[in-house]
Amino acid sequence: MALLLCGCPALAERAGPAQIAQVTPAVLAEPRVIDPPALYLGTRAAQPFVEERAHLMDAVIAAGDRQPDQARALTDLAEFFFAHAMAPEGLSVLGAVRGEGVPLAHELRARAFELALGLIDERRRPLTDRAAALLGPAHEGWPDQPLFLALSHIRDGSCAEAGPLLERAVARLARFPTPVQARVLPGVLECAIQTGQWRIARDLAASFDEYPELKGGAAYYYLLGTVAEMVDKPLAAFDSYAHVSSGRDVWAHRARRALVSLGLKRDALSTGEAIQLLELESEMWRGDASSGEVLDELASLRVIAGRKVEAIETYGLLVSRRAGTPQATAAHQKARALIEDLYRKGSEGVIPLGDFMADHARISRYFRFTQSFALASELFADTFRKAGATKVAAEEYATTHDYLTAAQDLGITTAEQGQLARLKVKEAETLLAGGQFEALGTLLLQPITLTDPDLKRRFDLVSARYFDETGQSAELLADTDDRGETTQILRLRALARFERGEWASAAAAYEALHAREGSELPLPDAIRYLLAAHRSGDIGRATELAGAFPSLTELPGWAEIARGLTEEAPALLPLREETARARIDKAQQTLDSLPETGNLN
Repeated sequence: MALLLCGCPALAERAGPAQIAQVTPAVLAEPRVIDPPALYLGTRAAQPFVEERAHLMDAVIAAGDRQPDQARALTDLAEFFFAHAMAPEGLSVLGAVRGEGVPLAHELRARAFELALGLIDERRRPLTDRAAALLGPAHEGWPDQPLFLALSHIRDGSCAEAGPLLERAVARLARFPTPVQARVLPGVLECAIQTGQWRIARDLAASFDEYPELKGGAAYYYLLGTVAEMVDKPLAAFDSYAHVSSGRDVWAHRARRALVSLGLKRDALSTGEAIQLLELESEMWRGDASSGEVLDELASLRVIAGRKVEAIETYGLLVSRRAGTPQATAAHQKARALIEDLYRKGSEGVIPLGDFMADHARISRYFRFTQSFALASELFADTFRKAGATKVAAEEYATTHDYLTAAQDLGITTAEQGQLARLKVKEAETLLAGGQFEALGTLLLQPITLTDPDLKRRFDLVSARYFDETGQSAELLADTDDRGETTQILRLRALARFERGEWASAAAAYEALHAREGSELPLPDAIRYLLAAHRSGDIGRATELAGAFPSLTELPGWAEIARGLTEEAPALLPLREETARARIDKAQQTLDSLPETGNLN
C-alpha cells in the first residue's frame, strides 16, 4: 500500500496518524519502495501571484539552514512555480532539496514535483535520475504515475505507449492547476487523435475554450488540420494550417511544415517551391529536434532536385546545429555518401575542375574535422596535382593534414594508419613538382615520422632532389643507411661528396652505387668515380676502374687519358707533374662535355 505523505496540509490531504505510525526505522529498513504523496488531492486556492511568492520566499529565508524547515519551504516554493507552469524556476529551487538531512516526507514530495516540473519544461532537458525513477514499475501504485508516465511518452514522441494511459491521465489532470493543464493539453489531444481515441479527443478539443491561451490558438487549428487530413479533406486541412501559419510558437511552426507536406502530397507545390519554403522555415525555427527535421527534409528535396552540393551543405548545417544528437549522426552518414559520389566524379573528370573547386570550397567548412572528408579532400588534391595545379594541390594536402591532426588531438576522430604521413609526403612531392622550393624547404625542416618504407623512400627522394635543385647538395651528406635508399638518392649523395672535393667519401659513395648498378653505371658517374678514386690517392682502384666500364673504354683518346690517371708522376719532375695534371683536367673536361644522362629526370 502506497504511503501518502505531504508536507503542505493546505495543498493536499494530511497523512493520518495510522499512516504516520507506519514510518518506523524497521519499516524504512525493509526492501520496499515508498511512493511519493499524491499531488493536488484538494483544490488549490487562488492567490495573487506576487503576494504568494513573497510569502513563500520569506518562509525560505526564515528557515535558514534548519532541516526540515528548509526542505519544506523550498518544496512549497517549487510547488508554487509548478502551479504557474514555471518549470525552470521550480527546478532550480528543488536542486537544493537533497542530502542526508532531508526528511523522507519532504524528499518524496520534492522528487514528485521535480518529475512534474521536468515534464512540463519547454527546454526538454533530461529528467533527473531521482525523478525518472518514479516512472518505473516500483511506483505503479502511485496515483499520479499514469498522468506523468503518459506525459513522458508524449514528450518522447511515443503516443502508442501513451495511448492506453490517456483516459486515466486526463482524469488525473483535471485535479491540477489550470496553467499546467493548458501547458500539456495540446500534446494530450494530439496523442488522442493519433491513437484514434475520438471521444477523449472531442472532449479535450471542446475544453480548449476554457483556456484563454488555447482558445483559437495555433495548437487548436494545427490539430484541426491534422484531423482534416486524416479524413481526407485537404482543403479544410489547408485552411486550418494557413490560419495560424504566421504565428511564432511551435504549433505555428508545425502548421507551416504541414502546409509544405500537404502541398507536395497533393501536387500543389513544386519541389523548387517547397525548397524555398523550407529554406525560410530553417531560418525561422531553430534549436530543437523539429528544426533538425526541417533541414533533413530540405536536404532530401535538394537531392531530388539534383542540387546535391546544396544538399551536402544542408546536411552540414544540420550537423552543426544539432551536434551530438542522433539527427546529426544520421545527417553525417547521408552527407558522406553524397560527398564520396561528388569527389569520385570530380576525380574522373565528370565535373569540370573549376566547378569541382567551387563545390569543394562550399562544403569543406562543414566537414573539415572528419576523417572521411580528409580522404575526400586528399582525392581532390590528387586530382589537381595530376592536372598540373600544384599550388592548389599542395595547399589542400597541407590543409587536410592540419585539420585532421587537430581533430585527432581533440579526440573528434582518428586518422587512418599512415594517413598523416602520406599527406605530408604528397605535399612535399607536389611542392617539388611545382618548383615551390621555399615552401618545400620549410616543410623539410619539420619533424616527420615515416614508418612506411615506401613513404620514406619517396620523402628522401624529394629531399635529395630539393637539395640538388637548390644547390644545397651538401645537405645530402648526413649519415644514413645506404641499404634503404633508392638509386637516385645514392647518386645524389655521391655527387654531393664529389662536388665538395671529399674524394675518399665520394669514391666510397660511387662504389655503393656501382655495387647496385654494375657495368650499367652511367658514363658521368663512371668518370666521377674514377676521378674520385684517383684524387683520393687510390691509384690501384683508379687503374682497375679505367678498364672496367665499356662506356669509358669506348671514348676517343681514352687510353691516353687513362694512362695519365693511373700513372703516378714523380714529384721531383715538375714537367711530368704538370703533364699529369693536364691529363686530369682533360678527363674533367671530358666529363663536363658529356650529357648528364645519369642525372635525375
